[in-house]
Amino acid sequence: MSDMGGLESFAPGEGQGVTPEALSEEAKQRFAAAGAALQNIAKEEKKAKRKDTGIADAILHFLNDDQKTHFSVLISRMAARNCPSIFLLSLLSLINDNCLRATLEYLQEKEEETEAAEEIAKGTELLAPGTLSAKSNQSLVEWMTRLQVILAYEHTGILKAIQLDDSSLDTTLLQLTTFIMQDFFEAMQKPIDYDTASPLCANLLQILFEPYLKQEQLEEGKEDVSS
Repeated sequence: MSDMGGLESFAPGEGQGVTPEALSEEAKQRFAAAGAALQNIAKEEKKAKRKDTGIADAILHFLNDDQKTHFSVLISRMAARNCPSIFLLSLLSLINDNCLRATLEYLQEKEEETEAAEEIAKGTELLAPGTLSAKSNQSLVEWMTRLQVILAYEHTGILKAIQLDDSSLDTTLLQLTTFIMQDFFEAMQKPIDYDTASPLCANLLQILFEPYLKQEQLEEGKEDVSS
């Protein structure tokens, strides 16, 4: 791939100004550092057998929620591309308690990695000061941490699910994440429209996926040289 595997699919478009909901520079740096650390841990640790108990039930419960029918098509589309269930759960864990419980159960086997990521992210103010309460900010930081830990171990399957044949990234993930973020802000009584939430989510996804897309590009470059 010549373009970082389609990272521009997650990049905010031109002309979109900075808003209070824009990701802070401190947050970008801290989560980038955490992602790099988790990559190294995952490389060194032998993968243990994963528990899948409760994951299918949690996703089914979410899909059957009449209040979230607009999510169903996007979730089903990602599931049809064999996106790992735990990644879908971790995305939805920001707004759904059943998904949160299933995600935390999975992460019990990754306690050391989770604690390491949480330590790096401690005190991070994800958005501009005053945008969210301390509790809401912490919820977002913990959500990002969960996603980072899961990506460290499941990135191969996740990347296969979101990459199209031309190596660009399926925008379904950005759409789903944007709906999740809108739902989160709505619950905080700070509703934001789709056009405001989308660039924020694009930045978040770029931080999460960039290390793995870079790694993939380097590995492909080595294969080209060896051949």
